[in-house]
Amino acid sequence: MQHVGAHFPWCCGRRYGAVTSRPYHRAVLRIKRRGHLEWKGLQLGSGFAVELRYSKNLIVTGDVIGLNEDFDLNHTLAHFLELNHYLIDRGRYGFEEKLTDYRRHHRKECQWKSRALTYRFMTFVYDQPHLPEQCMQSSLSMETDCRVRECIEGGQTVFESAYERLMAVSHSEAATWWYIFWVSYTQRPSLQR
Repeated sequence: MQHVGAHFPWCCGRRYGAVTSRPYHRAVLRIKRRGHLEWKGLQLGSGFAVELRYSKNLIVTGDVIGLNEDFDLNHTLAHFLELNHYLIDRGRYGFEEKLTDYRRHHRKECQWKSRALTYRFMTFVYDQPHLPEQCMQSSLSMETDCRVRECIEGGQTVFESAYERLMAVSHSEAATWWYIFWVSYTQRPSLQR
């Protein structure tokens, strides 16, 4: 809508004599991405905002087409998608192909990683550390990669010293804080001798 008519700035603020409206039939839809995960030219990072530019001076958010923050499919959004289905279909196939390729790549990567080190190692040894003997027994019985098994077999003292350090550090919040402080302080390159 555009206000037209005379306005008198010296008396009672702005006054307009009439209101005209101008119908718009086209807009440029822009997706402003917030994420930073790119795969083969396709931005897959989380978060985006939608902006519609009807003219140089008229830019609105996605609310005008029914797009809310929960991405609920409502009547207004469904109508907008129906009006633009030919544009959506035109870009959909390339998008789906890249997304399928992205999934395939990460599925292979997960399989490759699980062949080297099982997820159980992360949960049993790293997330919630158990006693050193339990960690070694679990790792030797569950890990299939011979390189990992060889490292674990000769690492009894490593498991024991890591567990002792964990017990000492997790004794109190102050002990944890001092440990983090001294480890980060002594790891600085300028302080190493």
